[in-house]
Amino acid sequence: MEGTKYYNRRKRRKIMSIQLDISKMPSATFTCGPSQGHPVIRQTPVYKTLFERSHRAKDISTEGLYKEAVDNLRQLLSLPPDYTVIFFLGGATPAMDAVIWSLTKNSLSGLSFGAFSKLWAEKIASRLEGKVIRSIRKAGENEFFPSEKPDYQASLVILTPNETSTGTQIPNEYLEEAWKLKGPDTLIAWDCTSCAGGRELPKNKFDVMLFSMQKCFGVGGGSSVIIMSPAAVKRLEEAKKYRTIPYALDLSEAVAKAQAKCQTVNTPSTTNIWMFNEACKWMNENGGLAAMDALCRQHAKYLLEWAAKTDYLKPLISDEAHRSYTTLTLEVTDPALKDADISAALKATGLPNLADGIKKYSSVKQNSLRIACFPFVDIHGTAEYEKLTAAVDEIVRQLRQEAK
Repeated sequence: MEGTKYYNRRKRRKIMSIQLDISKMPSATFTCGPSQGHPVIRQTPVYKTLFERSHRAKDISTEGLYKEAVDNLRQLLSLPPDYTVIFFLGGATPAMDAVIWSLTKNSLSGLSFGAFSKLWAEKIASRLEGKVIRSIRKAGENEFFPSEKPDYQASLVILTPNETSTGTQIPNEYLEEAWKLKGPDTLIAWDCTSCAGGRELPKNKFDVMLFSMQKCFGVGGGSSVIIMSPAAVKRLEEAKKYRTIPYALDLSEAVAKAQAKCQTVNTPSTTNIWMFNEACKWMNENGGLAAMDALCRQHAKYLLEWAAKTDYLKPLISDEAHRSYTTLTLEVTDPALKDADISAALKATGLPNLADGIKKYSSVKQNSLRIACFPFVDIHGTAEYEKLTAAVDEIVRQLRQEAK
């Protein structure tokens, strides 16, 4: 124990000895959520976000903010007019729970290849009551993506287009195939938390899309969106024949209120919905989803080119088709360098935007850095990323110098 304390003190001294020019540091945050908000949103006084208003007021719901946000999202994602959009209380996790409970009949299939897809496909799905046939395809010990495909005849197939933890993505061709091969009574559900608003996916090749607002849209945590096709809405009553659904996870009333009055069942964060609406408006006014996709790709491309020039980084996901460009993970190849030390040196600057660092997600074994490439991190290009990479290069130089 005493040896561990000594090591930690020595490690802290090593990190604190690193000197960085604060004037050259980035002003953006690179964490993968809650992530960087749009400059206009970040500069708006809180009282203007309508947080003091009743969510039942017509000028907030039916004729105001909520309806406007739904309309702007429809435009951004090119949603069919008969798809229902609801704002759900809580982030992606309760939304996953609600989708599993409200839309599964007697069979469920999906993919597990990282912390968040595992949360949905294994942890949440395992709690579902009733006789349910589960066929979850898992990535192998040394794999980042499952080799076996889901059972496309299951009543519900759950997919995670972008896995936040490892920076792995499901290629669009795979998602297209899933839609083509699904059974006549199968619903396809996507968790798009790490890509909604930043990646062009196969248009409307899903029955359910859910996402928290805290990634590409740069909104605070605790709010999510669920989008449902007519087939998914119809399933809501059918699923009740298979189990009793907890009230908070029953999407029937949420859909009814959304369709009739553009309202929610219980009180949401109006501030988050205001921020979400502003983000959608800005995206639509600045090239739409195609432009946001291009911006994320530009950010990721810069980071990959930088990594290729170093002698200590490489992409964690070597297969480009399965490599996410909304959340990028870079493996630290020099065993003398630790992701935690690099991240800690950034945090030690005391800058609020770097307070969460850029180290790997906790469940990832590889020594790696995880960096958000969302649109709002740098809406003008790569200048913020250039400042970040210069800082990381300098940290590595000093860490190596210290080790000599």
